[in-house]
Formats: sequence, structure tokens, C-alpha cells
Amino acid sequence: MDDHEADNSVDGPTLTRVCQNCSVQSTSAGNFCPNCGKPFEKKNPRSQKMMGLIIAAVAVALLVVGIIYVFQQAAAKQVAEDALASQVAASSSAAASSSAAFAAAQAAAAAEASAAAASEDTERAIRQVYVAELESSIEKDSKARVKKGSLTGPIKRVSCTPTGGGSLDDLTSLTTTFECIAVNETNKDKTESGYVFTATMNWDDASYSWHLGR
Repeated sequence: MDDHEADNSVDGPTLTRVCQNCSVQSTSAGNFCPNCGKPFEKKNPRSQKMMGLIIAAVAVALLVVGIIYVFQQAAAKQVAEDALASQVAASSSAAASSSAAFAAAQAAAAAEASAAAASEDTERAIRQVYVAELESSIEKDSKARVKKGSLTGPIKRVSCTPTGGGSLDDLTSLTTTFECIAVNETNKDKTESGYVFTATMNWDDASYSWHLGR
């Protein structure tokens, strides 16, 4: 944490919110923007760039799922055909028939597992896009605070990390809390320091909020 934080941080626990309609920042406790009157709780619109990334990630993931499915289905068909040939060739052997059926079932199960894994990878990729959007929003907020003199710049970048044992790999989690660092200084030992922001991401509706401090 930068040494200037104690003097320049926002007083009290008031949440700084950015109006999605007019982009004015406000510490008002009300539910409506004091500048344009629009509600703060309006779902964050995604930029065309972010939507493009999301669509691209989903398209790639669906392509992967399709390729995996085709190959697994072909493998399952081949296994089934081999099993049938083995059964015809050795119809007197019940054990051989049972083994072939088991192999076909294993191939089908493997195809289903591969499709499920690809679907999870798609969700993780989308969540990464949302985190990048959160970092971009906090960086924009930090630079605005620098211009107002409440923070010391320059703000070089923002990095957000899940806290409290949270992880982007945990797809069962509906919300995740992040600790975000707005880096404004690189130390001699190549470590970085800056201002700490706390953010919360709601994965259900892709909305998020943040405030300066822990």
C-alpha cells in the first residue's frame, strides 16, 4: 500500500459508484445518480470489445466441443463396430460379448466427460473476460482520482486477485471477492506497490462493484 493512502483515501466506508449512463462518479448514499438521475443499479453494459471477446471465447469453446464430440462419436462407433465383429466372430463366447459392450460404454462415457470439461473451460474463459473488465474499470477510476488529487499517480496498471480462498476455477461460486492493486510505484527490489481496492463480482448477472481500501 502506498504511503499516501492514509491521507488521500476516501473518508469512511462510503462506496464510490460510477454512473453507467453519464460516467460521473459519486459517493452519494442514494440509489440514483445526482447528475443525470438514472439508477445506479442498472446492469453494467459490456463494451463492444468485451462482447467481442466473450463471443470469440464461446465460439472457440463450442468449436472445441464440436470437434471433441465428432472424434469421440467416431471412436465410439468404431468400438461398437469392432465389438459387433468380435461378437459375430466369437458368438459362442459370452465373455467376449460382455467385454465389447463394456468398451462401448466406456467410450460413450469418455465423450460425455470431454464435452462437460469443454463447457467448464468456456465458463472459465468468460469469467476471465469479466475480471479484465473489472480491472479496466478500477484503473479508470484510479486515474480519475489522480486527476482530482485524491491519489498519487501515475497509475500503471490494476491487478485483481480472489480473496478468502476464492478461485475462478470454482464454478459453483455465485460471487467472488477480489483484492485489486492500482500500481503506482515499482520498488528497487522489483516489487510493486499501490492503492488497494476491494471488489465484488456477481457471476450470475456479470455485475460488479468496488471501493477504495480493504
